[in-house]
Amino acid sequence: MGQKTSFMAAVMGELARRKVLSTLGAYAVGVFVVLQLMDAAVDPLRLPEWLPTALVLVLIFGFPVVFILAWRFDFTGQGIQRTGAASLLSTGQSIALFAAMVLVTGAVGIGFYGYYSSLFEGEMLDRSAARTAASSSLAPENSIAVLPFRIDSSDASQDFLSEGMAEEILNVLTRVEGLQVAARTSSFAFDDERQRDVQKIGAALNVRTLLVGTIRTAGDTLRLSASLINAEDGYEVWSETFETSRAGAFNLQDEVARSIALALLESFSGLAEPQALRAENLAAVESYRAGRVHWWKRSPTELKKAIGLFAEALAHDAQFAPAYAGIADSSLLMAAYGNVKPLQAVKQAQRMIDKALSLDPQSAEAYAAQGLAASQLQQYEAAEADLRKAIELNKAYVPARLWLANVLGQQNRLDEQAQVLEEAMVLDPLNELLAISYAGNLNARGRIEDATGVVNGLILVKPDSPTLLRQSASLALDAGRLVSGWDYARQAYALDSESAAVASVLARAWMELQELVAAEAMLQSALEVNADNGDLLIQKFNLLLIERRPEEATQVLTALFGDQPARLPAELQRTYYFLIGHVALLREDLGSALEAFTQSIGGLDDEQSDLDQQILTEDQMFALSMVAFLHQFLGHEARGAVRMEQVQSALDRARSNGLKLPYLDYAEAVLRVQQGLPEAAIAALERAVDKGWRRLWILQRDERLSVLRPLPDFQALEQRLRDEISRSRAEVQQRVSGRSSAPAAF
Repeated sequence: MGQKTSFMAAVMGELARRKVLSTLGAYAVGVFVVLQLMDAAVDPLRLPEWLPTALVLVLIFGFPVVFILAWRFDFTGQGIQRTGAASLLSTGQSIALFAAMVLVTGAVGIGFYGYYSSLFEGEMLDRSAARTAASSSLAPENSIAVLPFRIDSSDASQDFLSEGMAEEILNVLTRVEGLQVAARTSSFAFDDERQRDVQKIGAALNVRTLLVGTIRTAGDTLRLSASLINAEDGYEVWSETFETSRAGAFNLQDEVARSIALALLESFSGLAEPQALRAENLAAVESYRAGRVHWWKRSPTELKKAIGLFAEALAHDAQFAPAYAGIADSSLLMAAYGNVKPLQAVKQAQRMIDKALSLDPQSAEAYAAQGLAASQLQQYEAAEADLRKAIELNKAYVPARLWLANVLGQQNRLDEQAQVLEEAMVLDPLNELLAISYAGNLNARGRIEDATGVVNGLILVKPDSPTLLRQSASLALDAGRLVSGWDYARQAYALDSESAAVASVLARAWMELQELVAAEAMLQSALEVNADNGDLLIQKFNLLLIERRPEEATQVLTALFGDQPARLPAELQRTYYFLIGHVALLREDLGSALEAFTQSIGGLDDEQSDLDQQILTEDQMFALSMVAFLHQFLGHEARGAVRMEQVQSALDRARSNGLKLPYLDYAEAVLRVQQGLPEAAIAALERAVDKGWRRLWILQRDERLSVLRPLPDFQALEQRLRDEISRSRAEVQQRVSGRSSAPAAF
């Protein structure tokens, strides 16, 4: 018998015969060279930060692939050929060897990953730190953020002095012409001493200088130490200590603020001395300031607390105009978040606005509230004028900029809206409402991933914000990500179940999932708390249309607008006619539908209306498109042709202004049907679906698409939507199991 070959000898012989070790060695050398080149090329070539890690992962997966290829194939003079079957190893030994080599190559790959990913991660962190430092140097020179003062006292009752003192100083500094002051909602996010890395704070707030301070109390004596810190290097550039009695705290705020302003005047160019302040009651100011803290949180409970504190401010000083404005804009916001009818809210607010302006004709807060009231009546020209006046009076009053941006967005004036928001976010970079509005602007431009990134980035900082979660839900639904949209809405609802705005988004998610029973249960529950809320009533109206319940839909409109629509402001009349036009369609009363939709776009026979200049909203585009269709369907060919031209012009105008929302593609599809271009119509519908449009019930019921329904491509698109919604619904059903945080019924 021949001598038996040992297992290890057989293994080495087989690896040598198949040239596995030499191939793996060459691959390892190649990997090393590639990673070294990547290390040197990331910065000069400005490669994206994710690329090194992705490359490491690809190379790791390459090890077992190379092993398998080397085992199975060989390079010969005749090209690549399969390695001969003769083997020194038995089948079992080959399997054991293969498993062992996979483990070894995997371990080697993991070693490469551990080393290089940590190397690249460290370099990325270094680059991130460098960018942070660079962004600090790009901050405006004349810029400052006021952080909450630290209380050095065991008396917890003195804690209110921390934010109170800092905020009053902030208010004074905003009156220094030429000085950019970070808004309270952003700077006061850094109230934790452990977060106070001055360079990071300066970069986050986009300011060059930080004001920090300490308050010490001993009996009736109050001592304040204030310092100005250079955010670039962390060095102190000015400091001073002030002392007064507890009763003199209000005057001390003014003294400290003026001292800081003078210090800034000496350091920075282009600043003017602060304007004289009004003599104000300290208790009234503190109550008003506390009210605004609650006001920013945007829930019915918080808004009610804000109104109570504004009333408390007036009890201290009945001539304090900002408190009247605060009650006014809180009442207006209750129409969006709580249980107040929009028209009722406007009437209540206007009385407070008039009072504020009678006391202070230059009140920025009052003009901003008046602009908000006009916007709720859809009187956008008047709203814009008032809001720009408010900004002129107080450039640092962020709510005016927020509402102006919303007014511009409601008119699809995207470039102007973006400019207003970018200017506002310089003042208040961490304001979640500004971020939401900016995300909406990005979404309208077709940049849904960027929009989602803006909101989700703030969620990392404020994970328990119902406002941010609600907006993430809306963005996800807009993008067609129904499960994510539902989940974000569910999280928001769990945090704030009384918010009408949150409940409305969750109801929308149920409807897009075609879970109409769950949607109705959600709306019923929400309307029990907020029976007069406009958003909830509109969602209920939409649900009733889907379920073909015209009588109940009409009752909802009566609850929303009253029984005398002719007495509504002209702008609200248009909204009423738009909605009642849908009811007429449901009843198959096409003549009434034509009249109603025509009224909603500005007049029965006014074919040369201001629609020729506007960037139409989704509702306006739908109405105009429907008017064109109904004229054509009812035999009014000439009028139908005019309206079709208006639809095409409106589409061109919207797209030339950067609007990329799917409702434009849907409107184009309807227009192409009327033009006898079915293939172009289906292509437009496919674009809408690709952008996230998921309203299957409209696709199935819109009579304007009836000629497309027999076509295979249309049927395939309908089936695609049906399948996607079905999969999403099944996943949500699994997630709902065992939860009871929101009404649900399947």
